[in-house]
Amino acid sequence: MNGKLRMRLMGWITFINATIGIALGGLLYTIWPEHYFTWYPSIPIFYWIMSMTMTFILDRVKRKNGDVTVTTFMVVRFCKFTLAIAFLWLYAQLINERLKAFGFTMMLFYFIYLGMETYTVYLFEKKRMKREKIEYEEQSQK
Repeated sequence: MNGKLRMRLMGWITFINATIGIALGGLLYTIWPEHYFTWYPSIPIFYWIMSMTMTFILDRVKRKNGDVTVTTFMVVRFCKFTLAIAFLWLYAQLINERLKAFGFTMMLFYFIYLGMETYTVYLFEKKRMKREKIEYEEQSQK
């Protein structure tokens, strides 16, 4: 991934994260204030950091191996899930304020990002398969 593409992807991640974070935070703060908690901003920040880290790791793997495999993607996703559980556990141990609302919000963000990441990998795999098909057809014509 070249520098321009990486910066564009990180910009999109930041934009989507800020949009979802502000929209959901605004809904919780205005419409459902009984479910809003003071540590809410930590959740979008956590997922932003995880998305940036995942982008960096997958980019490094692609540079080293030439392509990102589904196995690598799933390992990174498993690590993200484990870190989310650890983050939830730390919150429960250290703060323990509105734990159900915090857990539900974490889960909601997790599923939103799960869908976005799955769609992104689907698009990359579709592009990779199309590229390989063209390469195969070119080789078979020779």
